[in-house]
Amino acid sequence: MTAIQQRKGRSNMEQGCDAADELTASFFCKDPDSNHGEDCETFYRTDRDSWLVQGKRRGERVAAQLVALADDETFVEMSQRTVDLFVRTYVRETYGLDLGDAPGGTGLGRAGDRQARTAGPLSGGP
Repeated sequence: MTAIQQRKGRSNMEQGCDAADELTASFFCKDPDSNHGEDCETFYRTDRDSWLVQGKRRGERVAAQLVALADDETFVEMSQRTVDLFVRTYVRETYGLDLGDAPGGTGLGRAGDRQARTAGPLSGGP
């Protein structure tokens, strides 16, 4: 039995809770092409200066391409559009720079008076 098959046999709740589960996650951004309320790729910021990523699970062929995937690690696939939104939002909020709206955009101005997005709690969503 492969490591992924072994992990698949356990639900998230059965994997056990430890100090790593003691965090608070807040919505950061989601797939810009998804409808509200649908399952979709999503980034969450935690209160421990870390990130949680929700995405599509992939199988054994993908796992074989990864470097040293530990038993307590997993992986998900994220679309380029969601990662692009994450980067643009993070740079704007962290450094006050607007990278523009279009991929490859040249709008490198200060965010200025643009209203900052406030992250809602995990249960509330966007």
